[in-house]
Amino acid sequence: MQMQIKDLGEFGLIKALLRDQPHFEGVIVPAGDDAAVVEITSGMRIVYTCDCMVEDVHFLATARGEDVGFKLLASNISDIAAMGGKPRFAVITLVAPGETLVEWLQDVYRGLGECCVLYGVALVGGDTSRGPKIMLNIALIGEIEPGKEMLRKNAQVGDLVCVTGPLGGSAAGLRVVTGKVPRGLPVAPYVLAKHYQPHPRVEEGQALTRLGCKCANDISDGLASEALEIAEASGVSIELVDEDIPICSKAEQIAKHSGEDPLGYALYGGEDYELVFCIAPSLLPHLIQVLPGASVVGTVKRGQGVSLLSASGARPINTAYNHFNKGDL
Repeated sequence: MQMQIKDLGEFGLIKALLRDQPHFEGVIVPAGDDAAVVEITSGMRIVYTCDCMVEDVHFLATARGEDVGFKLLASNISDIAAMGGKPRFAVITLVAPGETLVEWLQDVYRGLGECCVLYGVALVGGDTSRGPKIMLNIALIGEIEPGKEMLRKNAQVGDLVCVTGPLGGSAAGLRVVTGKVPRGLPVAPYVLAKHYQPHPRVEEGQALTRLGCKCANDISDGLASEALEIAEASGVSIELVDEDIPICSKAEQIAKHSGEDPLGYALYGGEDYELVFCIAPSLLPHLIQVLPGASVVGTVKRGQGVSLLSASGARPINTAYNHFNKGDL
């Protein structure tokens, strides 16, 4: 018989969920006391971020717990990566109905643990409560060398706009999750992995700071939205070139099957967790050596907003992702 949260109780649940979490250097007092105590590297600045996932907004009730847990932490790590930092310590808030299966939540924490090991993050505590739907929130602390932060406001006119890798894979995976594309397609497992288990670009972010990059954003809500955030913060305009935007080849196959434009996946799909960044043209030869998978996708210009340049000319892109004016899954 499968056990529910209400059968185990809050403290029994906490013990069950934290039992197999990995341990890391720098944790002085781990989860289990009133608060955790951690040690930050001397001379480093602290980077904070938090992000949540809500049932029926970010994931379906049928989702695998491991996937939910992995993606929850990965989305937070991506914010640290976009700043050029190193993720270190996390705390989690869990809200769930009493009927939620303990085994499913243990799978969530198993996915969290897998992501922790991959990126060197210690889960040092959290909180639990009852609620009508499952909601998970991670607060994450990272470190960065003073003055190395990459900020949205630092784009300069004449900069090249670049991305660290192909886009659209997660949006293609979402088409499979929601049943718009059959799971039996040969490319379905690949795009599902892109959607559920993204790999934030921590090493790439740190490489960019060493290169001298001062402006970056992670692609959580689509390239169009992230470019717009940079343009607005920097008081500039950004022109993207449609044929230069790298699109995941398997996402192109999904788009062909569904009769959609794969460019839309890259611009508006989101959750690829690649980085979009701006560099001076003089840094391009060095960028190619350090990050050979990166692509130049546009330029920073005077003005405001984001435009897309195609064979028929340039047109403005005004749409940005917003949780409160877009429907759920």
